[in-house]
Amino acid sequence: MHRRLGKFSVLSAFFVACAGAGGTALAAPAGGQEKTVVRIGALVDQTGASTSPLFRTAVELAASQMNEALARAHSRLAFEVVFGDTKSNPAQGQAEAVRLINQERVVALVSDSSGVTVAVNKLNYDPASAAKRKVPVTCFQCSSGFINDPNVVESDPMTQAAERDPDNWLFRVFYIANYEAAVLTQIALKTTNNGQGNGDGNFKIGIFADGGHRSLATSIANTVKSFYSGPASTEITYFTSVANLAADWAKVVDNRNEATGQADGLPDVVIVAMLPNEAAEAIKAYRQAGHAIPIVSNNSFRRNYILKQIGSVANGLEGSSVTLVDKSPSGQAFLKAFQAATGGLPEVTSSGAYDATASLMLAAIVAAGDARKPQEVTAAGIRQALTQINAAKGVKIRPTVRDFAKAARTVGKGKPINYEGAYNSLDWNAVGDIYPPLVHWKVENAQFVEYELYDCNPQKPLCPAK
Repeated sequence: MHRRLGKFSVLSAFFVACAGAGGTALAAPAGGQEKTVVRIGALVDQTGASTSPLFRTAVELAASQMNEALARAHSRLAFEVVFGDTKSNPAQGQAEAVRLINQERVVALVSDSSGVTVAVNKLNYDPASAAKRKVPVTCFQCSSGFINDPNVVESDPMTQAAERDPDNWLFRVFYIANYEAAVLTQIALKTTNNGQGNGDGNFKIGIFADGGHRSLATSIANTVKSFYSGPASTEITYFTSVANLAADWAKVVDNRNEATGQADGLPDVVIVAMLPNEAAEAIKAYRQAGHAIPIVSNNSFRRNYILKQIGSVANGLEGSSVTLVDKSPSGQAFLKAFQAATGGLPEVTSSGAYDATASLMLAAIVAAGDARKPQEVTAAGIRQALTQINAAKGVKIRPTVRDFAKAARTVGKGKPINYEGAYNSLDWNAVGDIYPPLVHWKVENAQFVEYELYDCNPQKPLCPAK
């Protein structure tokens, strides 16, 4: 059952399905060594509004490299990845999580967007959960500022519990939207000559957002005063449907503020905060309507496949995002492996999907102890071990087969490891957050070009340019 995936094969597909709640010993082919297979679930949008086949490819690459490394280390441990299609829909994502936990018997989950991630983590807090067990979750497109906020308040108590995550089941491999708001506001000021804009004396930002970016939209509105001292206003308009884009845009670009009911002038700049497909349709409609107001996009628009879809319409657009890969040898190692496996470059956040998978597998190796004689790997064990794969004085592990094999041998000797990932070093804080830099990009000649980096963390909440 050696399954070809892109230009590389996932060795985990070799093993017979049926791993138990922790990892179950399954017989390898004749002459082989008995293997303990640990199943990891990957909830990735494959047919919905935030999809790219390269996210799945990144997950598969992590599994392939890890299994090759374990074979080199003469380990009895192996991994199998089981996928679920989220369609960028929280209810669909939660249903797939239940299937993967109950039927496929996975002991950990990778998830994508904020909405899906919160819906999945609710299973860890709902007393009436349909899932048979709690599992750790790593997410790679989950920017919501509500996640891991101990003070967030929601009308639904299970949503509130999932977002607060007091038991630390959720580890984020992404940035936090509150910081993107600071970066987008700075970029918006740059595009309007430091707020001079149309010269009417009021710096106005029109924010066109979908429901999944409520956190980002409100954060932008709350951030403007930190960068601009003159008269300013913001207006949030929420996307209704692709068919209704003309009417939605009319509300965004007029001089009436829908929230206050007052006339506060035309926007000086518009910020689009939506999922990729919606953002692409919105920006295409905006350009075709001939609007002249400068337009900026959030992280979601930065997809190579979008540029192929809408062509020159995107030229001149700018926005913020995470970097394609970490600015380190680890990022370059991932790029080299990805290009060797696929023949092309990854999409932005592919490196996050890779690290979300690799981190769970490294945690499973830590939980197993000596991988040549692994002990039972449980969901709780992986959750605990996620806090141990970035030991400050541990052996440095980069995203390569060679280093993953070194990780297995190091853990087997009872020594700590320090994973320096493809997306980020993954030095999670106590609640499971990291603080990657954000980057200002522009679309030039149908390509995303990265410009200045912004340093975003609790000590630098306004994200100064590096």
